[in-house]
This record gives sequence, C-alpha cells and structure tokens, in this order.
Amino acid sequence: MKTINEYFDEQAILHDELFIQKMGLSEFYDAVEHAINQCILKDKILVLGCGSGLEIERIKHPSYVVGVDISHKMLDVLKQKKLFEGLQLTTVCASILDLDFGENEYDIVLSCYTMHHFNAEQKMELYRKIHRCLKDHGVFIHGDSMAADSDEEELLRQEAEEIYKKENMPFASLHVDAPLCWQHEKEILASCSFAEICLIKAWTKTKLYRCLK
Repeated sequence: MKTINEYFDEQAILHDELFIQKMGLSEFYDAVEHAINQCILKDKILVLGCGSGLEIERIKHPSYVVGVDISHKMLDVLKQKKLFEGLQLTTVCASILDLDFGENEYDIVLSCYTMHHFNAEQKMELYRKIHRCLKDHGVFIHGDSMAADSDEEELLRQEAEEIYKKENMPFASLHVDAPLCWQHEKEILASCSFAEICLIKAWTKTKLYRCLK
C-alpha cells in the first residue's frame, strides 16, 4: 500500500490523461464549471485536493484561488498550466485534514474526487472547517464518488479499516477508497449547519452537489 502523497506523486504526470481520456470525466468537469458560473459571489475560491487543477482550469473569471494538495508533484503540474488570465493562484502543499482554512474567507470552496478517502468523523470535521471558512451566502461545491447505499458504504468502511489496522496506519493516510452513500453525506452536511444542500447531477458512481452557508 502507498501513502496518499506517494500515490499521487507517482500519478501526477498521467493524471489528466487518466481522468479525461480514460475515465471520460469531461462531462463531470463541464458540470463543475456550470456550478461555479451559477455562483453570484466568486472573487475568492479555495480548492481542496486540487491535484493537477482540472477544476481550476474551469474557473474562467477573475478571482483569487488557493489550491491545496498533499502531492507536491501534482502541484508542479498545476503550476505549469496556462490558466485564465485574470486568475491569481496560490498553492499550498499540505493535508487538508491538518490545514486551518480560516474564517469567513472564501466565496466558494471547491473539491472534486478528494473526500472519498476520509471516514465519517473526518468528513464531519472537514465540513465544519469548510462551513466556517465560507463567507455568508458562500457556496461549497463538491463532486465525488459515493457508495450506492448504506450496505455498500459499510462494506467499504470495514475493508478500509482492516487495511489500516494491518498496516498500522491512521485512516486516510493510504490510497484506500471509503466513500459514503448520499444519504449519510447529506446527514453530515446538515449537521454542519449548511442551510441548503442541492444535488446538481448524479452519474453511476459520482454525485455533484452544492451547499449554501
């Protein structure tokens, strides 16, 4: 088993080809771009688990963007990209579990295919930090893979916990998927005081939603 940063350091060069050409996620990122454009306030954006910046490429208006990722090689790929001319980018190489996001800082928090590595307790803490760092009427846009139902969620959680126990590593430190189901996801978001939780689009194993502070 590889740690999260080891895995994504190795995948950095081929990441975009995998996501866009092999996994066919252009439609997903089209939907992300549309969701961003629907936001009224979008001057300052925090992107969590930004990787090589596929979602940042879809920000096509003047804004200050902070991109956070645990893989410095992913961030190196992002820094080489030609982004929208009016976009000012700052990158931070860190685990989003450890990072302080601030308070009332951002109009939008954006995350794509990142949170499925965390368990329910870790997500609870992350979503509380996201809610806290958003300005009033700020928006959290999140697209990620999810379990089909509570039974699949429980099975994947048990499998993940067995791996972490065997490897004697903390949860979310390895490249192991443990997605929640949509119902559980909504319950956690609601408990973190988001005023509105709206499912934008669903695919076979992925959901894209927005939450309003």
